[in-house]
Amino acid sequence: MRRRCGLRGWVSNMAASVAQGPGPHCHAGGNREPGHNSPAAQGGAPLLFFPSRSSRFRSDALVTSLSPTPFHRPHDPHGPHAAGDVPLRDDIQVLRAIAVLWVLLYHAQIPGASGGYLGVDIFFVISGYLITGLIQRALQRGDFSFRAFYGRRARRLLPAAYVVLGATLLMAPWALNRSEQIDFVGQLLGALGFANNVVLWRQTGYFQGASDLKPLLHFWSLALEEQYYLVLPALLVFSPARLRAGVAILVTAASLGLLLWWQPIDASGAFYLLPTRAWELGLGSFGALLSAAREGTGAASVQRMQPVQQVRRALRWLAWPAWGLLLIVPIAPQWFGQAHPGPAALIVGIATLVLLLREPAGLPRAAAPLVRIGDWSYALYLVHWPLIAFLHNAWVGLKADPHALLAWRLGAVLLAFPLAWALHRAVERPAKALITGRRGALVLGAGTVVLALGGIVLALHKPAPGSIDFVELRKANYGLSANCDAEQPFDGREDCRTRPGARWMVWGDSYAMHLVPGLVRVASDQGLVQATKSSCGPFPDLTPVRPELGRGNSFASPWIEQCQAFNASVLRWLARHPEIDTVVLSSLLTQYLDDSTYELQRTRGGDRLRGEAAMRAALLDDLTSTVRRLRAMGKRVMVVAPPPSAPFDIAGCLERRQARRWTIGATPGCVIDEADDKRRRAAEHRFITELAKSDTRLPVLRFEPLLCDGATCQVERDGVPLYRDQGHLSRDGSLLLMPAVMSELLGERQIALSTHQQAMFGAREGFRRP
Repeated sequence: MRRRCGLRGWVSNMAASVAQGPGPHCHAGGNREPGHNSPAAQGGAPLLFFPSRSSRFRSDALVTSLSPTPFHRPHDPHGPHAAGDVPLRDDIQVLRAIAVLWVLLYHAQIPGASGGYLGVDIFFVISGYLITGLIQRALQRGDFSFRAFYGRRARRLLPAAYVVLGATLLMAPWALNRSEQIDFVGQLLGALGFANNVVLWRQTGYFQGASDLKPLLHFWSLALEEQYYLVLPALLVFSPARLRAGVAILVTAASLGLLLWWQPIDASGAFYLLPTRAWELGLGSFGALLSAAREGTGAASVQRMQPVQQVRRALRWLAWPAWGLLLIVPIAPQWFGQAHPGPAALIVGIATLVLLLREPAGLPRAAAPLVRIGDWSYALYLVHWPLIAFLHNAWVGLKADPHALLAWRLGAVLLAFPLAWALHRAVERPAKALITGRRGALVLGAGTVVLALGGIVLALHKPAPGSIDFVELRKANYGLSANCDAEQPFDGREDCRTRPGARWMVWGDSYAMHLVPGLVRVASDQGLVQATKSSCGPFPDLTPVRPELGRGNSFASPWIEQCQAFNASVLRWLARHPEIDTVVLSSLLTQYLDDSTYELQRTRGGDRLRGEAAMRAALLDDLTSTVRRLRAMGKRVMVVAPPPSAPFDIAGCLERRQARRWTIGATPGCVIDEADDKRRRAAEHRFITELAKSDTRLPVLRFEPLLCDGATCQVERDGVPLYRDQGHLSRDGSLLLMPAVMSELLGERQIALSTHQQAMFGAREGFRRP
């Protein structure tokens, strides 16, 4: 029987299939071709992307995804899933290209791409749609095999990924400092075990390494997808066919509900972990199962044609708005809400699903480059981020010259394109045919072992004898204990005091924590109590807020309420402990004065303050009031201003200089430019000056007289680094500086100095003064 093409022909052919069964599908120009080299035939797509093919059908020749009918194709000896798979659609390749380009623009920090991270959300929906469709078609044919499915996933996923992992491992000793190398080994082992999202979640935190220094940061999405695909096949296999779409809806809804509950508690966990991201893949899964449910043969199919056509028309009308949303929402995601994943991710997810479900239309010739980028999208995603991460590690002047850094980032992105093309042509495509059977399993297994052993060797490497152990030096300085970075109201816990009946207290944020080693030396046998919470300064009536951040982050609810409760609890505790006679207050101050990033919220009334002048005046009133309350309790009060800081990681710069690693943008000797510090922290300097003038009885202690000479500020002394990052003192730096900075206030005899410190600080000859 001759098959007619076009929409009417499709309807007639569906009716004719009652008697004759499914036949060849129509293609543009009336051509009939079997589908081959489809993504499903190759075992689906790894990570966020899917394989290309050696030959391509025109997208207007493809069967609509709303009503797919299996293509007849030659038997693929590599496994059963190849039979009956649909050919890859050019419009999906364009979707992938748009998604990966958004990710690249975001990572290059191009203006106007602040929401480029939403490209990952687009990929999740595509991935869920295609892989679920692959499994569903195999189940309908009755030839699904777990072994074949996961074997294809491994052949498709691992070769290119292992090449990138291996190249990154070889570069790590030359490009990364030791702390970043140790983090990298955890990321590498996590990538090999498809658990990198969990590793990265554990590596987040105030004192953890910056995310833009982690070369395998982008593997979190691969891990998340593969975790989803460990569950999905069993879920589909063991669910009755008529209930599978309902199961997909249930999983998607449950994941969304969990996200709404968990995000305010742990925004990082909600971002990285499968339970709160499965809904995006679930959207694609539901779309694929909806498409399968629309299939039908016989008279029942004909009866359903009218609603199918109505849905098609609706999808065609929705297609242009959907494309528009994918191009507009990433430009200004804050219009749709602050949290991520959140409303913006849901919007682009639904828009992607609409485009996947609609009947494919012909693409203009101008779309050909996007189709090609879609072909390379997996390789492009794999190679681009290690290049940018290595650059960020080398660029120690990260914030000092953003325009120069932007040029370097653009160069890294442009370099990613030829590298991705080479990886695609030399590894991705040939590996699908070469790495098969037992030999393929041995090759991939050996690659896993070699990479794991290489990572372990890197982790066990020790610094050269006589060199500074920067891993130890750059460890977080929590003061007496990591438990003193409080999340609960202060209760004077035992591990946050040096002895019972201590007479000194230090109160503030992380810039109070870093004073503790030196203050313990100063307080000597009087004892010290530590009351600290990261980012939460000793200002009971004010709390810093970042209005663009969603719930669950610092400077957003419920952190705001936690900070307020913590400071109130410190005041109550001090009122009940008259033995505390000296209180040291310290804070970074930036989060209370930088009006370009923060606002201040009053504890009473909850109103917000904006603008540096209003914020500075309110902060001065709050601190003055707090000092009066403490004096009324019989306490002596002093304020320690933050030390000079740099716009780069000082300890990281010193380590790169010691190891002779590639370094860009460093000042000579990694010193702090004093004029730059005064310019960057002008608001903080003005506040400290006003505070000192407002109360002549209040000691305001500063580090500049010890460290700065009017041009530069020292960052090391006699080979001892004074800083652990761009502004926090190292433990040794605190031990060296705090006795000296307090000597004029307390008198030399009140400060217990070691022999080494007496030699260095007895007359403070070792420090330059302006």
